[in-house]
Amino acid sequence: MPSERYLIINKNLHRTILNLSIPGMVTSVFQTLYQLIDAYWVGKIGPAALAAMSGCSFILWSLIALTALSVNGITALVAQNIGAGKPARGRFIAGQGMVLSTFLALLLMVVVFVFEQSIFEIMGFNARVTLLAFDYLNILLSGLIFIFIFASFEGVFRGIGDTRTPMYILAIALTLNAIADPVFIFGWFGFPALGVGGAALATITAQAFAAILAFYMLTRKGFLATIKWSSKIRIELTAIKRIADIGLPIALGGFFFSIIYVFLTGLIAQFGTAAIAAIGIGHRIEGIAWFACVGFSVSAATLVGQNLGYRRIEGARRAAWWVNAYGVVTLLGVSIIYFVFSHFLLQIFTDDPAVQVIGVRYLRIIAIFEMFLALEVIMEGVFSGAGYTLPVMLVTIPITALRIPLAWFLAFQLDWGINGIWWAISFTTFLKGGLNLLLFKLGLWKRKLSEVAND
Repeated sequence: MPSERYLIINKNLHRTILNLSIPGMVTSVFQTLYQLIDAYWVGKIGPAALAAMSGCSFILWSLIALTALSVNGITALVAQNIGAGKPARGRFIAGQGMVLSTFLALLLMVVVFVFEQSIFEIMGFNARVTLLAFDYLNILLSGLIFIFIFASFEGVFRGIGDTRTPMYILAIALTLNAIADPVFIFGWFGFPALGVGGAALATITAQAFAAILAFYMLTRKGFLATIKWSSKIRIELTAIKRIADIGLPIALGGFFFSIIYVFLTGLIAQFGTAAIAAIGIGHRIEGIAWFACVGFSVSAATLVGQNLGYRRIEGARRAAWWVNAYGVVTLLGVSIIYFVFSHFLLQIFTDDPAVQVIGVRYLRIIAIFEMFLALEVIMEGVFSGAGYTLPVMLVTIPITALRIPLAWFLAFQLDWGINGIWWAISFTTFLKGGLNLLLFKLGLWKRKLSEVAND
């Protein structure tokens, strides 16, 4: 029998979905607040420092997207082994995920360190901003391993059906980051004033604390990741490959999403600074919908993973449908708010009439297909929990890339202006969500069923 201590699939499905999803949403908000708090304090140094940190934020989010290489596989395989009644195997798989995360963090640290000068040149930084960007990024890279390790611990928590503990841990770490920012940036209480580099030091200090606290809490829960230290470190390449096979498509999808948006921003910039400001504000507002989707996606991955480990295929299918139903209904409500109250929402962020007009158009256009964002992101969690994420990548990367030529065609060839870019973003969201739904209905999520918890 599966270990009842970690098994959640025998509980009330609807209550379980909400218990998993809501903390997942809050955790996503906390992750975003790191950058917002840093930006608040760095902005007091001056525009050059803020530009340096903002540019490095793109690099950071690209790196964070790559944590999915290990995190998604950890969540899926831990959940599947819990469902199969193999918690010891789940702990070992988690340990192999930690090995992969550590190696990946060190590799990326070296690669970015070697090429950071070229990256800054591509981003068009002047000499002053480049110097500040070096200060920020080099300190951040030195603590990249803590970001990756905590993300992996969070994946373990998700696999055992606990999304509350990482939420609490991040709340504490976020508070620590907020306190440490002015101390390290301005040199309060006798600390050296590190400027923009102080913001990076505050972030990695908070992430290191979060990783240590997560380690402690997993120990308390009896589910600490193990690597077999008795005689020698046991590295099982087949387990690491299985983790990477699940996580790689999701990681690549997230990474290329960031890259594609760099080029899309170039098209938007042709319509002036008001358009750039509008998309920046629009993305912040749309973050509400995104956070909800991420929370439901976490719930889907855990429930599908544990059900399949238990060999309860119908339970997995039913859980997937219900999580998506909750997500679609939630985003339908959000879409109505975006459409009806778009002008009010824009006024919260800007007094500029031009930005408000463009931003209102953006919110109203994306509101038309916003519910398909739920299907896009939550189905990603479903396929992740099932351990077969390749179909999601084959949908996500090409259609997200399609935004660039489609936006160019609608905006410039059909002369729809900036609205053409907004329609390209909205329509491709519809395509991704619709195709992910079709892939699920075709049963492709069951493709790897024979491998579930069969390690």
